[in-house]
Order: sequence, then structure tokens, then C-alpha cells
Amino acid sequence: MSKPVTEDLFSFSGRRNRKSYILASLLVFAIIVLVWCVIGAMAYASNSYAGFIVGGLVSIPAAVAGWALGSQRCRDFGWTGWAMLITLIPYVGWLFAIAIMFIPGNQGPNRYGPDMLGPPGSNALRGMTA
Repeated sequence: MSKPVTEDLFSFSGRRNRKSYILASLLVFAIIVLVWCVIGAMAYASNSYAGFIVGGLVSIPAAVAGWALGSQRCRDFGWTGWAMLITLIPYVGWLFAIAIMFIPGNQGPNRYGPDMLGPPGSNALRGMTA
């Protein structure tokens, strides 16, 4: 079973499989786009840019959630959450952020917790054939 999308959005511990990571990242992205669209419309209607301060403040929790999601994803394939610092490197960071969507997680428990997709050997849950 996959980790629920909204579970542990701000936690830097535990593991998150690919499906849960992608869906949670899309949720955070959609919230940010929605907030910035509303703020942009309000700023356009009122000719005031004070709303952009609010938008910046809303972006801080979204950035923290993104880093937490990425660190959970790194733990799923056995790396430390600190590996997310790679995303700060220009150009390489984007490649790493895309790569962690495709790297399969470790089957079975690792030092960061149990496998979210079931016990080892249950390949049917992973969508793989025996």
C-alpha cells in the first residue's frame, strides 16, 4: 500500500515511494499555483503589490514540504535525506530532482523504515512480474 499523499508532508523522517512522492509533489505544486494565481488577480484588481508578501510567506511552507518529500524519497532508495542538497547545484539539481522520480525504492525494510509497498517478495504490489 502506498503512503497517503497528505501524510507526513512536513516530516523529514520515514520513506515515500514513487507514486506517493509524485502525487504529493503535484499537490504542493497545485496549491502554490492556485495561491499565486489568486494573489496575482488580487494585485491586478487593486493595483497593490502587498499580496506578494503573503504569497512569499505561503511559499515558505511549500518549500519545506518539497524538501521533506524529497528527503523521504531519498530514504526510500537508501540514501540520506541530506542528498536533497544536490538540488541546490545549478543544472545538476534539476536532473537529480527528476531522477528521484524514477529510481526504484529498496525492496523490504532499510535503515529508514519498512517498505511502504509490502513485504519483500510481493512483486505484485510493485507492478513487476516474478
